[in-house]
Amino acid sequence: MSTTHDAGVELVDWDDPEAARMRADQQLEMARLYAPEELVGDLGPDGQPWTSDVAAPLDPATVVATVVVRVDGVAVGCGSVRDISGTDDGVGGRHAAAVGEVKRVYVEPAHRGRGYSRLIMVALEEHAQRAGLRRLILETGLLQPEAIGLYLALGYEPIDRYGEYAQESDSRCFGKTLHGPLEIREVPWSDPDALVLRREMHELENAPRYPRMVTDVEAAGGFDVVDARLGESILVAFVAYRDGEALGCASFRRADPPADAADLKKVYVRAAGRRTGAARALVQACEDAARERGLPLMLLETGIRQPAAITLYRSMGYRPVQPFAPYGKSEFGLFFGKRL
Repeated sequence: MSTTHDAGVELVDWDDPEAARMRADQQLEMARLYAPEELVGDLGPDGQPWTSDVAAPLDPATVVATVVVRVDGVAVGCGSVRDISGTDDGVGGRHAAAVGEVKRVYVEPAHRGRGYSRLIMVALEEHAQRAGLRRLILETGLLQPEAIGLYLALGYEPIDRYGEYAQESDSRCFGKTLHGPLEIREVPWSDPDALVLRREMHELENAPRYPRMVTDVEAAGGFDVVDARLGESILVAFVAYRDGEALGCASFRRADPPADAADLKKVYVRAAGRRTGAARALVQACEDAARERGLPLMLLETGIRQPAAITLYRSMGYRPVQPFAPYGKSEFGLFFGKRL
């Protein structure tokens, strides 16, 4: 029988007693994994509990946020982020402005595997943004594959070793640029940003994958003519923005037949917006708008050379359906539908 536990993240002071206790536990665990032989015990060379702060002290004044995860009121994990803007990067330069470093992410062993580390990281990213930080970096080790997997899943990318880790062969460092909230705007088909995105989709994505499409579009009068003709049937169009930059677009029209269905069109996210949730948010906006217009079924056609798109649609509940007009003779098409 499973038991549901109430978990929450709380912002605390750096010197919060429970956070301090868990940081000490984290440092001891790291010592047992990575420290040289003389430090593998519970005590360091000075007779005090071992801590990496002996080699690289952490100034509490630089810490912008410390969080604690509580489960049923009991503290089970912690993490912090500090501002390292303009400080020595350990490789002959300085960290850029608005850069923070994630430190001391820890979940007690008995509570691991339940998503609490992810809660800590998400909370730290939010607090970092509120403090004006625009990029986070962090370090972990090769003996912590679960941590590496978490950071990669959260969108952190490998970077060169920095600071006190620059010469540590077992260290692996990661970084992530923090972005503002995603904004989905309903726009007219002729919106300039939407038009640029659709043209990118045609020229950068579809043309290399399906060269015959270029020939067909040119035979029909060119991109501008074909795009304008499609726009005559579009019911709603959306553009996704983040930090003022247009990242992607999506739209839908009424399918015919069936008359009670929507036909999802021109779902595209440019490279800078991928892995940010933009594509999923755009499709969700189309689904919501179709439902509001009394269309309980969303249909779509995509191509066999677009595995990322297929994966997205499957993850959102779309299932294969029979070909529908006007794509029945599509050479490369796959067809999906979802009840809204």
